[in-house]
Amino acid sequence: MNATKPHDHSHDARDLSPNQERVLSCLQRSKEPMSAYAILDEVRPEGISHPPTVYRALKELEALGMVHRLKSLSAFVACRMDGCGGHHAFAFCRKCQKVVEVALDEERYTELLGLAPGDIKVDQVTLELAGLCTACRAVAS
Repeated sequence: MNATKPHDHSHDARDLSPNQERVLSCLQRSKEPMSAYAILDEVRPEGISHPPTVYRALKELEALGMVHRLKSLSAFVACRMDGCGGHHAFAFCRKCQKVVEVALDEERYTELLGLAPGDIKVDQVTLELAGLCTACRAVAS
């Protein structure tokens, strides 16, 4: 997860290209993380037909803090936290793919940065917690 500046999504949204708007809207409608190819399938009827176009939009949206990449799932989610400061952790259900975004305050973020050995200067923290949500645990028991 990249350290980003505090952001206001409503301000950023005014500066989006049409392709970025389509990709962001697709992720905002989704109830679960989406791969770039799943996004492509959804936005193809809107005129986006090539993977590089989706990847470029995702990269730019991620830089704005409007989209987050879940590395362990190879998928993306729209940021659901306006003014979050850019430090996040994600908890997700292995079964139903439900994702909960958790804001990390500056103190916790600094603690995570401090976990690295002294010879490594950390500039990125990725924290993803995997487990089963309440609903999936209930079905499993």
